[in-house]
Amino acid sequence: MLVHSFTTDRLLIRPLLAEDKIFFCQQYTNEIVMKKTGGAINQVEAKKQFQRSLKANERASRGGKKSVLTWAIVCLSTGKIIGSQTFSFLTLPHNIEVIKQTELNGRVQAEMGIVLSIESQGKGLGKEALTALVEYGFNSLSLDRINAFYVKSNLASARVFARLNFICDSASQLKNTENTEHSYLQIESYG
Repeated sequence: MLVHSFTTDRLLIRPLLAEDKIFFCQQYTNEIVMKKTGGAINQVEAKKQFQRSLKANERASRGGKKSVLTWAIVCLSTGKIIGSQTFSFLTLPHNIEVIKQTELNGRVQAEMGIVLSIESQGKGLGKEALTALVEYGFNSLSLDRINAFYVKSNLASARVFARLNFICDSASQLKNTENTEHSYLQIESYG
């Protein structure tokens, strides 16, 4: 399986590259950007996460096991990277029940995520990027189901996922150790 690039009207969505390291680390260490996505990490952890992301993409491109696939989101008009998005195939504490339930049904699924620069938020670019990733997941990766997990107070995410026809899995709503409520959503493959 190759990790491909794809475009929308305003965006190029391409696999993460080594030259994206500075942007990636700035995003993941920024308290404001990461406030509603799980929290900022320190510079050392951001660099480690970046290297893991590159290695995971490389492994998947060679046909190896998929763990997390990461794409850079690039604005076509400026050529600047404005964010990143992922498909995660990992079982994590917050998604274990949903993953178990879907695995029992023999369905192929992944969890999607997005991180946009502050300057790019509120312009419809998140919806555009996520729409393209959903289509890529169903059409190119043959996913049966895509999951999304976000802090419930992140109203922008709630609106975007609602517009993409994700439905809430009320049985899988969680509170983390800080009693923050999260929403767990899913969308089934088209047609």
